[in-house]
Amino acid sequence: MSTQQALIIPSPKAPFVVSPLPIPIPNKGDVRLKIISVGLNPMNWAQHEWDFLIPEYPGVIGADLAGVVDEVGEGVEGFAKGDEVLAQVINGGFQQYTTLPAATLIRKPKNISFDEAATFPITFTTACVGLFAPAPIGLALNPTISWDKLHQGESGLVIGAGTSTGQFAVQLFKFLGFTRIVVYASKVHFDYLKSLGATECIDRGDVPLDKLVVSPPVKVVYDATAPGALDAAYDSVVEGGLITTVRPQAQTNREPRGVTLVKCFGFYAGPDVMPAIGDPASYPSKVEHTLFGKFIIEELPRMMEKGAIVANRVEIVPNGLAGIPDALERMKAGGVSGVKLVAHPQESAT
Repeated sequence: MSTQQALIIPSPKAPFVVSPLPIPIPNKGDVRLKIISVGLNPMNWAQHEWDFLIPEYPGVIGADLAGVVDEVGEGVEGFAKGDEVLAQVINGGFQQYTTLPAATLIRKPKNISFDEAATFPITFTTACVGLFAPAPIGLALNPTISWDKLHQGESGLVIGAGTSTGQFAVQLFKFLGFTRIVVYASKVHFDYLKSLGATECIDRGDVPLDKLVVSPPVKVVYDATAPGALDAAYDSVVEGGLITTVRPQAQTNREPRGVTLVKCFGFYAGPDVMPAIGDPASYPSKVEHTLFGKFIIEELPRMMEKGAIVANRVEIVPNGLAGIPDALERMKAGGVSGVKLVAHPQESAT
């Protein structure tokens, strides 16, 4: 059996090891993907450190994939060997080849690179689901991803706009037609965020998060950042406004004032497509994610092709798979800002 190189977690919380694994064979309905680029995500170091969402050991994590279809399984229609795609998985990205359901594949336009494509699967989806998807998984601002400017003239705030997810949230506000887009981020990112659509910038170096209050208040807040942001969101939103947060444990003692709060999860495929890990009842991915995800799969390639949404800026992780552990440690320590770290698994081929 042919082998590949993979970044393995041998046992719960054990150090990563680059080691050979068999190249997998796709099951019915699956494809095998040759992974060209894999994006790093804060979820990756958290999975490793806290031992969650890893169904078995030795385990291979990694979620943001871009690559080439290498083999198609029985019953797969619409995709063929050689197709360039991006996809989201929960595990399996930190290796040279993986298998995944064909129903999760998103076509990669020719005008973006594999590195750029690898910035989208988790972080774009987290922003898009939180803002666009219908209740209960999102704020329902654009449930079918219409290209009409459905919210022309409205106002929004992105807390943590310099993050990968925050950058996509800024662009999605612009896509919706928002004319006032306030961002809370490091000053070093202001010019770039303005190029994405920001109209007002608040420097987190000058205004601590616990002092953040946007005036006049906005209609919608996207919280892409740290504990304490939800209080700032409530302090900055109008009565009866809308807030979505990426943090499932986020709490606030602010008065509700008719505000709608959604804790969003960045899935575009539910357990009907990708089986739940652990207890299905508590798994955050729902069938509603699959229903909305069909719009993402259909429209995201067109958004990228037309430049309506641009990729995160990319920083390449050196040394292929072997470079990922140090990069994750750097990310955990807060040493990454304004860019998406992307690794090249095929560099580990020799």
